[in-house]
Formats: sequence, structure tokens, C-alpha cells
Amino acid sequence: MRYNKIFSVLGLLAASLVKVNASRGDFYGENDNRPEIFKILDDHIASIKINFDDETWATMKEKTHLEPWDAGKHGEKYGTENATMEFTVEGTDYRVDLQPGDFKFYLAGKGSRNFVKPNYNIKLSKGKLFDLKLLRLRSNIRDATLMREKLSSDLLYKMGIKATSTNYAKVEVNGEYLGLYILTNKVKKDFMKKYFNDEELTTLYECKDDRIRFEDNTVAEKCINVNEDLVDYKDEIKSLNDAVNNAKTIDDIKDIIDVDAVLRSFAFEFVTISWDHFFLQGHNFFWYKKPEDGKWMIILNDFDETFAQDIYPNYYTDESRYVEKNYIPDIETINLPNLSVRDMDTGHKLVKLLILDDDTRWREILGEVVKTAFNPDVLYPRIDEIADLIHDEIAVSRGIVEETGKAHGCFNILGQDPGWNITQFEDTINFTNWISTQGSAISYGLKFFIQERLRYICHTYAIDPKTLELIEPRPVVSFWGIKLKNRVTTYGSEHLGWGAPHIKFEYPELEKEQYMQEEYNANAEKNKEPSEYHYLPTIHEQNNSEQEQTVTEQPTEPAETTNTTESAETCWSEKLDYPCCTSTCYVYSTDVDGEWGYEDNHWCGVPASCSQDQCWSTKLGYGCCEGCHTYEVDDNGKWGYENGKWCGIVEDKCQ
Repeated sequence: MRYNKIFSVLGLLAASLVKVNASRGDFYGENDNRPEIFKILDDHIASIKINFDDETWATMKEKTHLEPWDAGKHGEKYGTENATMEFTVEGTDYRVDLQPGDFKFYLAGKGSRNFVKPNYNIKLSKGKLFDLKLLRLRSNIRDATLMREKLSSDLLYKMGIKATSTNYAKVEVNGEYLGLYILTNKVKKDFMKKYFNDEELTTLYECKDDRIRFEDNTVAEKCINVNEDLVDYKDEIKSLNDAVNNAKTIDDIKDIIDVDAVLRSFAFEFVTISWDHFFLQGHNFFWYKKPEDGKWMIILNDFDETFAQDIYPNYYTDESRYVEKNYIPDIETINLPNLSVRDMDTGHKLVKLLILDDDTRWREILGEVVKTAFNPDVLYPRIDEIADLIHDEIAVSRGIVEETGKAHGCFNILGQDPGWNITQFEDTINFTNWISTQGSAISYGLKFFIQERLRYICHTYAIDPKTLELIEPRPVVSFWGIKLKNRVTTYGSEHLGWGAPHIKFEYPELEKEQYMQEEYNANAEKNKEPSEYHYLPTIHEQNNSEQEQTVTEQPTEPAETTNTTESAETCWSEKLDYPCCTSTCYVYSTDVDGEWGYEDNHWCGVPASCSQDQCWSTKLGYGCCEGCHTYEVDDNGKWGYENGKWCGIVEDKCQ
């Protein structure tokens, strides 16, 4: 075909021209094995111009009109194969022209359907575009930096993890400018052939539904074989699911799981606090059984929700099927960069076996990651290089279109709109954080997050912050928690969650927090465990209560017995060999005996006096308000907000 000829001649010429002057491409070193198109685009932004009939284009835009939050379930992959495309690379002579029938252009994405700016795919029907059969155009509109996908793929490359690649393209359809997009590939046949030399592809299972995990057998039930001829073949993945569920120790699975490969994937999730992969959301990954050794590994994909993007504390407290996390504070008092493995983990058996039971190898891998990849010397210059490439196009892309009142390419008039502009871009690539209350988006400053996350990892895992070498022998270290005594400082609104469409926030009081004090850290033996809250045992730890724990001694949950009648003056739980709570009225669990709390590393009975207390919110872990101003009302009662904390309003006092 004509476009193949143009592609091969001009494409190779452009590649040679780019390599002479490449600077950003040097990041990948001499053994750069990414698809050729991404090498070409390291120092340039691609330009994609697509043309087809106006009626179909109008219909495509109408198909984006979906209300959040179930839009992904209803979005069609609507598009056309009757289009032309001009693909050029600014600053080079590289050009490809595709004709009707050569490709399909269509709407794509799942979670992105809830937002104003849609995603698209370009799938070639014949041939490839410099190693790619499928080009994915992602708006990633929640990310104020439009950099997390790119930075994540670069970080994964530095970590030695095989993952999709990323660069940028500006897009135009029928002469209408849609703005700047992430250009990335997908884990498909060409990816697996390139990186794993696997042409048959019989044991790659995509897990794209939410909340997929071993415990409820959804790994076996919902992870789908990508080979269309084997879509109903479940024997291999079911065997993996059963093996993990039946395992008692790491020795039971080390011959079928590539432990180091899985730990490295977990390490990426951990250092970037990614919530949209295995640990929390349970999707956007593949399980792959490697033909050469028969061991399973994880392949991650889609990286827009990394570097703490869009994390709300309730994400972790809501997923309570396998472990309770009621101690996690609200958004104004959470120290997100200090999230531990236990904070992030939602009770996965695999995390227990590979990390919590013995974190020796986990620590070694984290040491490798921070030394080679996750540190300011590597990532800060990379952020600056990427910003220099896309800054001006970001400014144009986020300009407001007079007819719509929204930025370019924002067609879903029913969707969430973060409404980021160039100011938020410039702030969040550095040390300042922003929240868009109108668009359900939070972007932490990339450099701020990297700085504080590295500080936490180095301390917790005894890594020298100057040399980034493991400190041996491994010393006892003090516990660094996630509860701040000093709430965030906000600009533009008194509170972080409401009051203005966009709110800037910072943490100027971090140096005053207890975990930053020399005296506290000097007494590590005394302060090695959390004092303001306790980690409750996961369901797996409850089932194996005698096994040694890594953070704190774990109690066994009180056994159910017949109910006994106790007077308000006695401690009803003492007859069950548990004391009554003395410092809390918070109810973690209720059974036929009564209400159970948890303090000082053990279960305790919630005394009757708690129910007689006028302060009804005590049982929910909150104090009562001194004042009477109501901010919010739910099924429990009226809520106020005082001294940086939520509190319950006592109606008798406020009548």
C-alpha cells in the first residue's frame, strides 16, 4: 500500500534525524527497546489530523454524553473506518498518510467516560505504524500535570519492568482542535511478542473489572484470556487462584509465582501510591504465565492514577471486606506520603505471604527501586524535561472554547470537569497541590510527593537517604504514621472538600509533626509501633492468629457465645476474658454478646456507659462539637467541623 511505502522511507529518515539531536531519549540508555514511534517522539509532539463525514463526527460527540459514575458501563466504542489520517512529527520530515479502510477511529476508555474529555483509539487494519497496531489517545483529564502516565512508564522502564510506553500527540478532527493527548500502546499481541517473544499467547489473562482478587475467586472468574480462541479456557488461571488461596507460606507458591517480578510490580504501586491496580481497585493488570519457566507474573497497565493522583481516604475505608481501616483520617489531616503497606493493602493473601510475613526481600527490592529510579536525582530532571516539551501545548489545549465554555475537546456536557489550567500545571509539576472540587480530582505536586514519599520509605526500611544504600544490620526504626496533628493549609477555601471550584493546599507544618522530631526518632524501641491507632488483623491473620506479625501483635477476634445480661456498672466482657474499653467508645464489631472496641493492641468490650453518653459521635470515632453550626447531615446525625476535625452536634445542647 502507498502509506506503507511512505512510512518505511520517511519514517526511517525521521528516526535517524531524531537520534542525532535526542536529549530526552538519553533517559533510556543504550538498550532502549521501546517501539520505534516512542523513540521518535521523545523530543517532539506528534500531530494527528483525522477527517471523515461531519454527520458521523457529530454522532461520535453525542455518544460521549454520559452521566457519572456508571458511564463506563454504557459507553459505546463508536467510530468509523471511513476516514483519512495525517500523522506528522513536528520538527522532522516524518509523515504518514492513511486512507479509508486502513484504520478505525473510535471512542474508548471506561472510567474516563465519566469525564468531559473522551479518549480515542486508532486501530490499524493493515500494517503497523512504527511497531504499533493500536494507538491509544488518552485525555487523562483528572491529572493536572498530564504527566503521570508518562512519568510512570519511564519509572517502570528504569525499574526493569516491562510496561507500555508513552509520549504525546495533539489531535484534530475535521479541522477541530481537540487538544493535547497522551499517546500510548496496549498490552496486546505485538507487545507480548516484542518483550516476551511469545507468539502463541495462551496464558495471558486480562483483569479489567473492578475489585478482582483471589479471596473471592474473581481472579479465576473475571480475568479473561486475551487469546480469542481460548477465552473460555480457565484451567490455568483457576489453578493459580486455588494455589494462592490454599497457601500457608511463601514456600507453597514460590515455584509457581515469580516472586521477584510480582514484588517489583507491587513496589511500583507502593512507591507511587497507585490505587488503580492490584492493591485497592483490583484491575488494570494482567496475570501472565511465562512459557519458559511456568511461573506467573503481573503486567500492569494504565498509569493515570499514580503518584497519589485522586486518592480520597474513603477509598481505603470503603473496601472493608477483608480488613477494617476505620483509623484512616480525613482528607485534611491525612499524611498521604506516609502510607504504609498495611495502609494500602486491603487484606490480600498474596501481600501477606510475600511482604507482611517477612519483608526481607521486599526491603531489598525497595532499596533497588529508590537507588536506581524513585529519587529526585532521576525524576526531578525528567519532570522538567517533559514539562519543557509540553508546557506551551498544555496552555493552548486548556484554553476555553467560547461556544462551549470548556477546554478543547471536552464534549461530554454531562461529565465531570476538573477544569485545570496552565497555573495548576505549573504548580503541580513542582511542590504545590491542588484539588478540583467540581471535577473530583486531586493532583499532588509531583516533586513534593516524591520528596516526602522517599523520606518515608528511607526511614521505614532503613535506607540511607544520602547514599540510598540499605543500612545493615537493619536497625529498629520509629513508626511514622499518617495522622497529622496540623491540618493542611488551604487557599481559596476554608476547607479542602468544598467552597471553591479549585483549592490550592500545602503542608507548611510538616516539620512540627511528631515523626519529624529528633527526640521521637532517637527512641525507636519505644516508638516503633503506632500510638494513635492500631492496625486490625486482616481476615487471613484472624484465621492464623499465632503467626508472627510485622507491625503489631494481632489479637484474635472474640468468639461468639451466648448473650449474658450485665448491669451498666459491670464490665460485661470480662466474663469472656476481655477487658472493657477505657479510652474509646468506637465500635469495630458487634456480635450476640455486645459491641466490641479495640485499644492497646487487644479487643475490648464497649461499656454501657458509652451508650448513655450524650456525645453520640464517640461511637463513630469522633468527638462532639462545642458549637452548633451544621456542615453536613447523614443517617447518624448532624456534623460540625471544629479545630480541623469533624465532630457530632448534640441536638439537646443546640436547641
